[in-house]
Amino acid sequence: MLKSMEKIWARATGHLMGNSDEERPDVPILTLREARIALYLKTFWVGIHVITCLFIIANIIWHW
Repeated sequence: MLKSMEKIWARATGHLMGNSDEERPDVPILTLREARIALYLKTFWVGIHVITCLFIIANIIWHW
């Protein structure tokens, strides 16, 4: 279940990741381990954007 959710999230963020190192995506530049690390970094980056957006919205509401 977790691996399928990881794969769905990878595809949703535009990240190329297969099920194994042998299953190569369109641009095979990373191993599966490296692809997972890159996906976690991208997830962190998206999280920062969401948190920043929430702070901006809260500030607008607070000073309305």
